[in-house]
Amino acid sequence: MDQIVRIFIVLITMSGALHVLLAIIAFMNRQAFEGTRTFLWFSSFTAIYAFGYALSLSSTTLEGMKFWTAVQYAGMPFSAPATLILVLQYIGLDKHLNRKTYFLYYLIPVISLVMVSTNDFHHLFYQNVYLDYLNETAIMQITAGQWYLIHGAYTFGTLAIAFILLLINWFKSKANRTIQMSILITGVLVPIITAFIYLLGLTPTGLDPVPIMMIFTSSLYLYAIISTKFLLVPPIVKDSIIESMGDAVVVLDQTYYVKDFNQSARQLYPHIRIGEHIASVVGLDSHLLPLVKKINTKTVIAELEKGEEHKEYYQVKLSPIRNNNVSPVGITMVYMNITEQKKEQLNLTRLAYTDILTQIYNRAYVLQKAEEMFTSQQDMAIILFDIDYFKKINDTYGHLAGDEALKHIAALCKKSIHNEIVLGRYGGEEFILFLYNDGLNEVLTLANRLRRLIDESPLFFNGILIKLSASFGVAIKEHHRSVEELIEAADYALYGAKNEGRNTVCLHVEEKKYKNVLKISTPII
Repeated sequence: MDQIVRIFIVLITMSGALHVLLAIIAFMNRQAFEGTRTFLWFSSFTAIYAFGYALSLSSTTLEGMKFWTAVQYAGMPFSAPATLILVLQYIGLDKHLNRKTYFLYYLIPVISLVMVSTNDFHHLFYQNVYLDYLNETAIMQITAGQWYLIHGAYTFGTLAIAFILLLINWFKSKANRTIQMSILITGVLVPIITAFIYLLGLTPTGLDPVPIMMIFTSSLYLYAIISTKFLLVPPIVKDSIIESMGDAVVVLDQTYYVKDFNQSARQLYPHIRIGEHIASVVGLDSHLLPLVKKINTKTVIAELEKGEEHKEYYQVKLSPIRNNNVSPVGITMVYMNITEQKKEQLNLTRLAYTDILTQIYNRAYVLQKAEEMFTSQQDMAIILFDIDYFKKINDTYGHLAGDEALKHIAALCKKSIHNEIVLGRYGGEEFILFLYNDGLNEVLTLANRLRRLIDESPLFFNGILIKLSASFGVAIKEHHRSVEELIEAADYALYGAKNEGRNTVCLHVEEKKYKNVLKISTPII
């Protein structure tokens, strides 16, 4: 056997052995991350390629060489797509990998393997196979067929794409994994260069130098594994961090177009797309839109309410993205779900202004709202009423019946007024309403409607119907100088309603000619 061929066989066998060692290490650490399992397959394919080629070179017959060449193709065509898949996983683009894409990546290698194994029947892979001699050592030579060219183009193409993706990721992210990234780039580039040299016919009698050069790349991989835990510890990349965040993240460029987002953001905005303007995402009427356009130098925090029936609340943090910590080049929007905290806050706020028994506004809050209404330019009216003979209800049926009566009347009134009317419990059995005055007749009509509703809606308590009624006093803003004066006027009118026999509405009036002269209207039936 020729000395050069013997050296080739020894070196190729060493290459295969190194890749077996790498496959064993990868198998032992296969749970590290998905790329480790891919590296296991890559190393196995390369080992099959190397041993198959070494056995092909050591064969002395053409049939033996053809057999081991077929074995060789059980590994060699698959190593290139495995390299591309490994690169995609390493740089964080594995979201594009699934069963369908795996099938497509390995489809041409499978066809190549079948073509080589059955070449004698169709000659589509090798048009011709013959023996050449290097110092009396037989070397199998081939004439490329149509599918051989497709196979070669696919192999070069996948490796070239892997190389370009690595370079883009390296320059774009300026990652601190310099050693690991440079070794991976070298591992992709070396097979491309050596295979190109082989195709140019620059090797002795067509000997394939790729398996030999894989000694160099496998040594680099082994060094990286030992020194930097290369592929044994999952690389943490930007996309993985964003995607693993529970918060929704939207990244905008400096012109407010969406450049990136995670799955949580898609759940928040189902129709979001890369390249879409943020106004189309959040809506033209969103209060976030002006904040986005004002972001320049500092972070802004806002709140967002989503949903109608089942509301969710988010704290939105808008921060500028800087180029080299100087020029703003975009904006990040991070949505933190604060629904539970917000509901707790709203519940505490509601408790602060709600009467616990009747679940309407308490005295403090209703007076606060009255002050706001009084200072406006609009006319204002007050309706003050209390339950007739409330003490008698307590004495006859017990205090629980009295509580139920208060809740019953509060519920009746709450259902019968619109949202702009402020209803509250003033104290004891007294209730108070503040409303903007659209006309005296409307106010008196409302008071009388509530009086009649209470009168016609007895309380059913412990199997007993308890007849209820209420007396009403009405006053309008007119010459009153404060909310206190207005309440006092309504109280005078309520006192008048009691004197008129109860279950009555009375109006406080003030003669223009005589200040502070009180008159009580006749009852409104």
